[in-house]
Amino acid sequence: MLRLLAGAAARRFGARAAVVTGCTSLTFADLDRLSDEVAAGLAHRGIRIGDIVVLALPDGPEFVICHVAAAKIGAVAAGLGTERVGLLDTLDPAIVITVPGVLPPMSGLDVVTLPVGHDDGGGRHDYDPAPLTGLRRAEPPPPPFPPDPGRPVVITFTSGRTGPPKGVLFGERQLEAIRVHGAGTRWGTGEARLVPHPLGRLGFATRLPVFLQTGRTCHVLPSWSVDGVMRVMREHAIGVLQGTPDQLAGILACDGDLPGLTLVLSSGAPAPPELISALRSRYGVPVCNRYICTEAGLGLGTRPDDPPEDAEVSVGRPRAGVDVSVRDEQGRVLPPEEPGEVLLRSEAVMSGYVGNSIDQAVFAKDGFVRTGDRGYIDHTGRLHLVGRVLRAAGS
Repeated sequence: MLRLLAGAAARRFGARAAVVTGCTSLTFADLDRLSDEVAAGLAHRGIRIGDIVVLALPDGPEFVICHVAAAKIGAVAAGLGTERVGLLDTLDPAIVITVPGVLPPMSGLDVVTLPVGHDDGGGRHDYDPAPLTGLRRAEPPPPPFPPDPGRPVVITFTSGRTGPPKGVLFGERQLEAIRVHGAGTRWGTGEARLVPHPLGRLGFATRLPVFLQTGRTCHVLPSWSVDGVMRVMREHAIGVLQGTPDQLAGILACDGDLPGLTLVLSSGAPAPPELISALRSRYGVPVCNRYICTEAGLGLGTRPDDPPEDAEVSVGRPRAGVDVSVRDEQGRVLPPEEPGEVLLRSEAVMSGYVGNSIDQAVFAKDGFVRTGDRGYIDHTGRLHLVGRVLRAAGS
């Protein structure tokens, strides 16, 4: 899927920026061309369908290029970034792509260390592919392979807030469900966004098909900071502010103006009602609350035209194609207003955990995935979160 979408995006959007980091801009055309060349280089190194390609890279153009390149040869991209390299022990990679100073000396692994690119800060410029020189081959990638909905594409990791992070596997089927939900048949309708989370996390790793199809420019910070967010939001007149409650609280505390803002999206953890209310009051725009666990792929959320209190007291209603169920410890479905464990089901639910035998404890027999969160559904269909259950899904 990513191979076809990257090519179509290059034809449709060409010189439009796909990824902007600092002063560096990577166009959709260059993303497709360079990922072709890296895919050819990976194939030349012996990487095959189903092999794991670990990206121990900082957020930026190289990360995205290598992610798409892995998909183009049927390999599985596992984005660890530079802060979670300890998770490498949970994988069996065919190759690790990194930059200097990230990994300790390692034996028995094929490790490619890219030189760090230089950004002179002298104004906006196109991406210089020099750091990829040792990985690229100026030739087409291997021929396309037959469609397979079950083929694994990406590994992303849970946050680890309830235990050790787990590798979560998503395949073509899940990415297609997320693409259909996020873009449908529309092309070129995506406005620029500042990515609030590391690129290896669920929000980018599984939404890349949507970004390609909609032609969305993704602004990426090498490291998240309030000052950096405010600078990019203002400089590029980005209309949607996304973040976790902690991130949004930090932005609110700086009391800076965001004149082009049209919407605020809170996700990643339950947001206090007073934060939602304060954001709406400060910026005068709708504030939406989103809820998902990594294993589910898709989740719930409030909408901009919902009553304002919905985002203060709930995480909204299921999104299209998503089923939500609240159950007791014996797995019985509970009636409205009665709290229990929250379970989610859609075509985007993960294939399973990587190298882990506890899948059956996470999946219910009817295909729902246990989130580990405790909540209840009110009489209007809104989901309210009230805490955690003892058995956690790992999110």
